[in-house]
Amino acid sequence: MSMILSASVVRVRDGLPLSASTDYDQSTGTQECRKYFKMLSKKLSQLPDRCTLKTGQYNINFISSLGVSYMMLCTENYPSVLAFCFLDELQKEFITTYNMMKTNTAVRPYCFIEFGK
Repeated sequence: MSMILSASVVRVRDGLPLSASTDYDQSTGTQECRKYFKMLSKKLSQLPDRCTLKTGQYNINFISSLGVSYMMLCTENYPSVLAFCFLDELQKEFITTYNMMKTNTAVRPYCFIEFGK
């Protein structure tokens, strides 16, 4: 079954997590991929604006724009086109909901956690 397992919004310059979805799958494989999320968060400024990291049975897709990155974890068979459409929609919704000045001045992790609900 192909599906999105989790999503996260991260500030590019320092990797500060701004929001994240509720994680339903707590398997060992997805826990390992969340470690990749953290690692990638710290290196986003060095990576392309659109990217897919294949981690065996899971993929991590992300897009970055205006200093914010939108990341998702999905099963390996989830279509890339749908993954990036999802991330584009996530980005549009986040930008519509929050002023970019607020994201630039945020100091604590997950300060926009209500966005993930």
